[in-house]
Amino acid sequence: MVVEILIIQLITFVAIIVVMRVLFYKHVNSALSRLRQLQEEALIKESQIKEELDRIKQERLAEVERGKLEAKKIIEAAKKDGDNLRSKVESLAKEESQKIISFGQDEVQKMKQELMSGLKQKAVDLSIEMIKYTFTNKGMESLQHELMDELIAEIDSIDKERFAVKTDKVGVVSSSQLSSNEKSRLVDVLSRKLGSQVVLEEKIDPGIISGFVIQMNEFIIDGSLKNKLNKAVPYLHSG
Repeated sequence: MVVEILIIQLITFVAIIVVMRVLFYKHVNSALSRLRQLQEEALIKESQIKEELDRIKQERLAEVERGKLEAKKIIEAAKKDGDNLRSKVESLAKEESQKIISFGQDEVQKMKQELMSGLKQKAVDLSIEMIKYTFTNKGMESLQHELMDELIAEIDSIDKERFAVKTDKVGVVSSSQLSSNEKSRLVDVLSRKLGSQVVLEEKIDPGIISGFVIQMNEFIIDGSLKNKLNKAVPYLHSG
């Protein structure tokens, strides 16, 4: 009887061990299968991410190349326009030279001045068009802010004695709306130079391209880019 009980217990114990091993291996296999699945998914995602990064890299390289090509085209177009303008100027100068030989010195001088004035205006107009064509709106905005900073610094460096005018109202014509910081700095500088708190009377004129023009009664400070071009063109011509 005791032996039979021991045999039954032994058989039961073996059966329990077998069942537990079956269950254990089943869970292990399931876990391993899940791990393999996760690994495969990770590899797929890694491959997709790599492909996406490669695609983005290629797009950025293509954008850089397009930018270089566009810049090259702009430079070539500007050079071509400059060559055409110089050729036209030379041709016009030769034609006008033949005409003015028969005139007296007074007429010669008058025609020469008119010719130079016309060429100067054409050069300025061409420069303005090239600036508008070359610079984006964001570029023009950056140029405006940089020029404003330079102009305010230049005004600040002028001796106070040169501001002989007495006024508390200052007219300011700018190519675009002044920022609050630019207004504050400009009011501070002018107030110190004039010796009293000033009020700005602002006007917008895109025709000056960039910068600003300040008028204090008869005293005018022209810091516009258009004025700078007008001053620079004669030097370019004489060179």
